[in-house]
Amino acid sequence: MIFVLTFGSEAERDTFEALYERYRKLMFAKARDILRDPMLAEDAVSEAFLRVYRNMDKVEGVDSPRTAAFLVTIVRNVALTLYAKRKGEAAPEEDAALDAAAGADPHGLEELAASELTGEQVARAVGALDEQARTIFVLKYAYDVPHREIAAQCGITENNVTVKLHRIRRKLAEALAEEVS
Repeated sequence: MIFVLTFGSEAERDTFEALYERYRKLMFAKARDILRDPMLAEDAVSEAFLRVYRNMDKVEGVDSPRTAAFLVTIVRNVALTLYAKRKGEAAPEEDAALDAAAGADPHGLEELAASELTGEQVARAVGALDEQARTIFVLKYAYDVPHREIAAQCGITENNVTVKLHRIRRKLAEALAEEVS
């Protein structure tokens, strides 16, 4: 399948190409760590760059740390979605994200993490979140990005980030509690 990307300007195309050259190996490594399959990791990177193309307005600059976090978050979300579609394997990275969330949350995620949850169940719960919720969750708990920076990247207020994180944790706790039952 061939995709033709049309850019508004030559500068936008050059930025996209620079992003691809600079971050494709990092994104591939992140996807491969989650999926444990080079072919699926390539698919994840391709899908991630399509999403980057659709969200070029959110890219600050090729060398920006926020851009790097944005790209890694996108490929991570895509890889987790692909992972959730597969069956029978554990996602070690999701266990770490769940543990990080459990320490800061009163919704019982710590008890759920200590239960017999598999990485697949956790990946499915995280993958079921909408894209913005997954991004906020990953930025906060995988990369420990401050609320201020998450707000700036997502175009929302810091208070909104706090509220969304509370709702995300509650939603994950409910979804994972159903998995355990």
